[in-house]
Amino acid sequence: MSSITYHTELGAVTSGVKRTRDFEIPYAVILDEITRADISQIFGPLYTAIENRNQTLIETDDGEAIELDEDLSIICTMNMSDRTVNELDNAITRRFAMVELDEYEDEDRKTLFTDWIESNLGEIPLIDNDELLELFEADYDGINNGSEQASRGPIMRFGPMHYRDVTVFLREALQDEELYMDAPEEAVGQAFRTFIVPRLLNSAAFPQIEQIEEHYRALDKAFEKFDLGPAAELASRELEAERRQMGSYEQ
Repeated sequence: MSSITYHTELGAVTSGVKRTRDFEIPYAVILDEITRADISQIFGPLYTAIENRNQTLIETDDGEAIELDEDLSIICTMNMSDRTVNELDNAITRRFAMVELDEYEDEDRKTLFTDWIESNLGEIPLIDNDELLELFEADYDGINNGSEQASRGPIMRFGPMHYRDVTVFLREALQDEELYMDAPEEAVGQAFRTFIVPRLLNSAAFPQIEQIEEHYRALDKAFEKFDLGPAAELASRELEAERRQMGSYEQ
């Protein structure tokens, strides 16, 4: 007669503990963007174990007790622009050191932008790479610091890594006859619509959505070589949806 057999499966933290023991080396578990998940559900069982290192988290099928080890580091990341950051409960903030990482220095960021543009678009003559670099700088500055093109201040903190996705998209789109080889200015707007604006809107409250639309309308006027209309239109549609939702709440 057959029977059901259950096996213990280690999770990320307990696997990290076991590797620390097995290899006798310091080990780290990195949980990226924890604000995207149910934090209490993730860390609930760990809260007491962090304070009591002798508490068994789980036993393996071989009967080995898995407890937190001082050689195991648990590193969590989050975006400071994420609206849920302010909702972190005291249970996690009391048990973890909160370290805010500084943004790139201006020259370091410009070097990143330049490298991505040259490596992905250096052999594609359809776009003025210097103009694209200027657009990246103006966009980044307007989002993080406010800009002359827009009449308001900063929108939110926003990292430079998203612009790499823009250059990769342009590299592929500008070499495909069925896409944007005949309309490179439209390719830039579509790249921003696909890889920049949605990530801004994902973390934006209503006043920020207004700023995002205004920001891309202003950039569209300032950079005549590129069509940033699609980016502005996406923000505009999101703004109208928010207004309708707010109207339904008022009723």
